[in-house]
Amino acid sequence: MRVNYLSKRETSMLVERIRSLYWGEVLRGKIRNAMEIREDGIKLYRIGELIVGEIDEKLYPVIHERNLEALDRLPSMIVDMGAVPHIVNGADVMRPGVKDFRGEFNEGDFVVVRDERNLRPLAVAIALVGLEECRAMKRGKVAKNIHHVNDRIWKLMRKIRHILEREL
Repeated sequence: MRVNYLSKRETSMLVERIRSLYWGEVLRGKIRNAMEIREDGIKLYRIGELIVGEIDEKLYPVIHERNLEALDRLPSMIVDMGAVPHIVNGADVMRPGVKDFRGEFNEGDFVVVRDERNLRPLAVAIALVGLEECRAMKRGKVAKNIHHVNDRIWKLMRKIRHILEREL
């Protein structure tokens, strides 16, 4: 595992990237420091109070109590309780398990997968189809699961909790 602080220039570039995203408004105030964590292909940033993941040069808020406001700004797919164990084991989101949608999304956008009972975030996924096409579908895969509760990212964050809680 490699943990390092970003330079002021790298931090300001990261802040600009995040603030340009529709959920990035949650990053408030002047940010002076950011931390980068890398391990086995996982790339995370701790910036301000946010913990952000990066996949294919796209940034997304990871599932963590610090990120609830950012996760709430992303569109959501609400899945039935029968789909929950599959999603938290890394399965992609299939249309029959989706009961409702919150917000609008297009193909390639990040969406939060939530359970129907508590609306808790279970996963962050990439939509494989847009909202209208998804609503029209009766079966098939609608989102690719990229981060879920109890995955490698989740376990890494638990392992480095002492680093994430550190004052920046």
